[in-house]
Amino acid sequence: MVRSCCSIPEPETPENSQRLARIAELARALADPTRLAILERIASSPQPVCVCHLTDRLPVSQPTVSHHLRILREAGLVVAERRGTWAYYEATDLGRAALRALSHLALEPVTR
Repeated sequence: MVRSCCSIPEPETPENSQRLARIAELARALADPTRLAILERIASSPQPVCVCHLTDRLPVSQPTVSHHLRILREAGLVVAERRGTWAYYEATDLGRAALRALSHLALEPVTR
């Protein structure tokens, strides 16, 4: 019988596994500087932002912007609305909260 040097939590529950998978999905979506820049621009705007305004202000191509927007949308950080041929994006409450949390973490000193 193998004995552990310390007590460990109970085995994973399906609910906890789902929660951790969701956190990992959000972390992957937020782990790219271009996606963070896009989310920040969208979240700071009082009105929905046209995708054309994003492509004009970022150092990446339109297909790359669309790729990043798809990832943000699938993660639930932004929502899109079609108006004619253009898509307008708005940050969700989750997207705004994630930016606030990351900004707060970035300002915290690293201690041991």
